Parts: sequence; C-alpha cells; structure tokens
Amino acid sequence: MKRKGFDIEALRINDTGPRNRLILACMIAATVVMQMVAERDGRCLRPLTDAFDAADQPLLEALSADLEGKTDRQKNPHPKGSLAFASWVCARLGGWTGYYGKPGPIVILSGWTEFQSIKHGAYIAQSIHHRAS
Repeated sequence: MKRKGFDIEALRINDTGPRNRLILACMIAATVVMQMVAERDGRCLRPLTDAFDAADQPLLEALSADLEGKTDRQKNPHPKGSLAFASWVCARLGGWTGYYGKPGPIVILSGWTEFQSIKHGAYIAQSIHHRAS
C-alpha cells in the first residue's frame, strides 16, 4: 500500500499539519481497502456498513448491474448489502476482469478511488437537480 498504492513517501509537503492529515486519510483508506481485500470472498459475511455508508448501497447495486458481464464469472456472486458485494464492485472498477486470480489491494484501491469519484459526481448531479426543481 505504501509505494504502489498511495506513494506517501513521494509527497513533498513540509508543513506537518496538512501532511499529518493526509497521512491519516491514507491510513483510513488503507484500512477500508484491506477490509475489502479480506472480505473479497465473502467468508465472514461482513456487512457493507463496516466500510461504506448505508446510503452507498443503491449506487453500489447500480454499478454492479452495469459492471456485470454475460458469464457467471463476470456476475457479482455476493449478497447485496455485504462488504464482499462492495469489494467485487470496487475490484471491477479497478480493472479486475473476474477471470485471473483474486483482486489485490492495488486493484481494489484503484476501484475504491473510482467509486468515490462516481459517488461525488452523483452527489453533484443530485444537488444540481434539486436546485433546478
């Protein structure tokens, strides 16, 4: 997670306040990503809310439906509302095809980052829609 994931050591921030906040944010994100890696097979049946907001579930379900392919290996096998379901979505967003091995932390981090961007975009679109109404 250090070099290939967040590349914290490449940061050039001299002020300790912003640097410490950024490092804390990276540690939180790394914890979420490692929770998803640990639950990618759905063995512990952890709920989505262990690492996501409950309000993220509809977006995760919509993305899952969009990311699923035609073969069984390209379908999300996990129950909706589970952390494994969200891990599968993030892995697919990160570029995992479902065919070659299990997605690791770098792929899941990439997908989680993409999910956060999509979530932010959906929030902006919703805000614009509410202002226009």
